[in-house]
Amino acid sequence: MNRVRTSRGVVLMGLVVLLALGGLAAVQFAESAVTARQRERETQLLWVGQQFRAALESYHRATPGPVKHLPVSLDELVRDSRFPNPVRHLRRIYADPMQPELPWGIVRRGNQIVGVYSQADGEPLRRTAFAPGLEAFEGATQYASWRFMFVPRANATPAPPVPPRASPSTVTSSAATP
Repeated sequence: MNRVRTSRGVVLMGLVVLLALGGLAAVQFAESAVTARQRERETQLLWVGQQFRAALESYHRATPGPVKHLPVSLDELVRDSRFPNPVRHLRRIYADPMQPELPWGIVRRGNQIVGVYSQADGEPLRRTAFAPGLEAFEGATQYASWRFMFVPRANATPAPPVPPRASPSTVTSSAATP
């Protein structure tokens, strides 16, 4: 009888240990799934942000005339009605992959949009090895620091006019003058 109780106790302890190991494995699997999902969302955020940046640049370059403008709303990137046939610089206003229910944060210069950023809370997993043009994201501690911006270069001062070349008939020799 004593032997049966001992074997029941050993089986019960083995079952408890097995359940604990199974629980630990499930927790590790869930954590790795959450991390993988966050990495996927970060990759989507980088892609969508680059789409916004490219659309802002396209809008700026398409502005007719010497004075270039940027949009005052994101809707203008989807339907630029400054032309007889509206132009689409962006296919649609993408949702923020990190927090789809929140609107994009807008970076403005005056009333013109120069960039967007995610308003999601959280710390990025990715800290290094960003694509060219995104090096400023390195070491960021929050997603709001990932600002996808197009800041046009300030109009450079025009070069001074080049004096007209003297033709051989207009060249005067300094030796000929007294």
